[in-house]
Order: sequence, then C-alpha cells, then structure tokens
Amino acid sequence: MEDDSAAKRKGCGFMLTYPVIDVQETGRQLKKECERRQVTPRELQEFLGLAALQSVYGWFQGRALPSLDNFYALSCYLGIRMEELVVPRQWGREVAVRDALRALERRMTAYLGFCFLAEQSESRDLPQTGSLRSQS
Repeated sequence: MEDDSAAKRKGCGFMLTYPVIDVQETGRQLKKECERRQVTPRELQEFLGLAALQSVYGWFQGRALPSLDNFYALSCYLGIRMEELVVPRQWGREVAVRDALRALERRMTAYLGFCFLAEQSESRDLPQTGSLRSQS
C-alpha cells in the first residue's frame, strides 16, 4: 500500500512533491473554458489590455502561461477559481524538506544579520539621552 501523504519518508529526510503546472494542458483548459462561455480571444485581449492577440493564442496553445495578474483577471472574467484553470503535471519535482529548511534557515539568518546591522547603525545615529554633561 502506497502512502499518499504530501511528505514521504525517504532515507533520513522527508521528500515533498513540488507542484508543477502542465503548460499545454492548462492552455487547453483555458481555451475550453472560454469556448464553454463563448468568450473570444479578442474579448480576452481587450479585457486584459493586451497589445497583441498572439498572447492569448500562445496561452491556448500551451506555449506560455498568463502572468499571475492575468490569470486572476481571467478567472474573474470567466467566473471560475484560478485553480480550475491550472492543470498540474501528473508528476512533480521532489524536494527534500531538510534541504528546503536549510535554505530557509540561511535566508532567515542573513535577514536577521541585516536587521541587527541596521539596528546598530540606527542606534549610533540617535542622540545620547540619560547622561548629564556638566556645562561650563
């Protein structure tokens, strides 16, 4: 019996399947939803403010994907959720959780280092308070 959970035990770490979009199937899905609602490529071009109609045809043919903004606008225009337009590949790319956590740890450490440096720089620029100086 195979484990269907998102994280699967592999060796000494966990593996996650990184979801990957099937560009061609997503294009077919977008075209099918447009045809179902009798929305023409020209209408999409005008609604999205695209300079060229070729962008829409490129999406339908699976040569490219719309930007995230355009995906969202398309889903609103068609009256469906974005997830209904996106078709995932049957297989994804496996990512070791341990490696992903190490990368996150490095980014967080770098960010904290930057914050500490900024705080030190800021504290040097502030006027000293609480110390009394004798005035002569």
